[in-house]
This record gives sequence, C-alpha cells and structure tokens, in this order.
Amino acid sequence: MCGSTAACSRIRAVSAIPDNPPGPAGVDQAVAVPTAWSFDVGTLPAAERPAAWAAAMQRLQLPFAETAEAGGTVRAITSPMGFEFALMTGGALTIAGRTPGAAPGLWLGLLIDGKATLETDEAHLPLTRDLLIYGATGVDASLRFESRFRQLFVRIPSVAIDARMLAPLARRIAIIEPETLVAHGLLSLLRSIADSLARERLGEFGPLETALIELLVPLLASAGGVEAKGGAAAHRARQFERICRSIETHLTDPDLSVQSVARSEGVSVRYIQQLFARSGQTVTGYVKARRLERARADLINPLHAQLSISEIAFRWGFNQSAHFSRAYRERFDEAPRQTRNNARQALPDNRAFAG
Repeated sequence: MCGSTAACSRIRAVSAIPDNPPGPAGVDQAVAVPTAWSFDVGTLPAAERPAAWAAAMQRLQLPFAETAEAGGTVRAITSPMGFEFALMTGGALTIAGRTPGAAPGLWLGLLIDGKATLETDEAHLPLTRDLLIYGATGVDASLRFESRFRQLFVRIPSVAIDARMLAPLARRIAIIEPETLVAHGLLSLLRSIADSLARERLGEFGPLETALIELLVPLLASAGGVEAKGGAAAHRARQFERICRSIETHLTDPDLSVQSVARSEGVSVRYIQQLFARSGQTVTGYVKARRLERARADLINPLHAQLSISEIAFRWGFNQSAHFSRAYRERFDEAPRQTRNNARQALPDNRAFAG
C-alpha cells in the first residue's frame, strides 16, 4: 500500500510554469459567451506564416518562443465560465518564458502525439502521453516539441479553482501520472476533450467543468501540499474538499446552509467556518458565488433558453428574483437579462469553429 495519496499518484514537482494573461473577462468574471475558433497556418502564403502563427499563440496566451517549421493548426474554445481548451498541432517549436500581464490561474498540458521535453533550471523531463503537466502561473519554464506533435492545453481561471483549495497553489510545474483511479480518470477525460476538439464537437460546458474540477482538486491537494504532510493538516484538507463536494451537489437546495452542511458532516458550525476562513472565504460567500456562476452558465446556455430568469434563479437556490438580480449585478457587473441578451446576439457566431 502507498504511504500517502501523494506517493500513490506520483505527482512530481519540477519547477514553475509560464504565466498566462487573464481571459476576456478577467479573473473575477466569467466569459460572457462561449467562443470557438480554429486556425491553420498552412492555408497562408509562406511569408505570412511566422507572424500569423505567433499571433495565434498570443491569442492562446502562450509564451511562444521559436519554431523550426512554419506549420500548424489550432482548435480552441472558451467556455462561459472561462475555461479555455485548445488542441494545437505543429512542427518542432518551443513554448517558453512568461506572458506580460499574466493573472493567477491554472495551466494544464497533455501530449497527445509526438515527442516533447519539459525544460527548467532544475530538470529536463521527456514527456509521454501518460504525463500531465500542470501548475499555477509564475516563473519561467520551457516546453520544447522535438517533432510533429499534438498537444492539449487547458487554462482554468483562478476563480474556478481557488475556492476549492485549502491552501494556495504552489508556484511550480508538477507532473501527474495515472497511477490512481482519480488520476487515470482525469487523463482519460482530457484525452476525450482533445478528441472532441479534433472533431469540432460543441455542447454544454457545465458538467464538463464540474467533472474536471472534481478530478483535479484532490490531485492538487495531495501534490506535496497539506494532505501529504499527514496529521491534522491532512485531515482538514480532506474534510474541506469533501465539504465542497457536498455543497456542489446541493446548490439547488434553497435550504442549504452552514448548519445543514455541519449536520451532514457531523461537525460544528464553528469548525466549518474555520475551515473556510483558512482559504480566505466564508461558507455563505462560497455557496452564493457558486450559485451565481451556475446561474450565469444557464443564462448563457441556449439549451435553457425556455427558462425564465426567475426560474433559473429559483433553480439555483435563490428564493427572491430581486435578491438574485442584485447579487448577480454585484458579481458580474451586469443584469441577468443583459447576460442573456448578449448570449443570444452572439449565438450565431458560436455554433461551430470559425476562423
């Protein structure tokens, strides 16, 4: 048996990851509408390809360094909650350094095909299909592709991940190997996402984002963090994650409260309040933020166009439409109706990948 979750998962810290700038709506605000785009540098005249490829990398918010082949494609989509998924193909090239104006967030990289090496001041690590790179934005590092490749990049806004972590993410790169059920499930999900991008499949993002976070958070928490230390700190980290999962499954319950969470967990209200205080938040604030984010996703989603704004508010545990509207405006700096109208106006441009 493994001595710890960290040992079982074999998550090896390497160094810091390149910075990524904030998405279109910033760290504290969800993207207004889903956006999808594709790019094929091979369709351009040879003289225009280097500049066009560099522009595509800038749009992906990757610190593009150099290329040995002027060829490649990108298929990318950003969800309403600000998750960005991009499948990139290309020849020998390097992604390195940091991007000016970077904001806190989480960056994932999974090699689908080809050969690549992760290079830092501390190590040169050959990558395989079974190694997932991840890390918080921060310090210089290089990802060097040695030949033709396919690579999935995922960028998760800090607002989507920080609330689930008892301690801030370390500023480093780490490697996840699929040696536990959770780690294997995460890599399988990411490979499925890459396949969907390649086939230009679009759809509802809420369940995908939820599944990604639910699989990723336990691995992040055990990657040399408090869970790996054992004792009381490890117990608090595991319980905090379990409480967050429980809250996520009961967001639609209007009677959800810190008292009901405490009863279901068999702990005191004060203990739960202290757990959330350690992560710089309150239970009430966490529940409210998550409900507003899920309500925003419904307002944007054309599959829920038949629901009124009040029905969406009630669906996510708000008892009064006026209270929901005030809280929504405070959170997203616009009224719920404006969000829905903007999504409807933009819908024709987001039904398929477009250049």
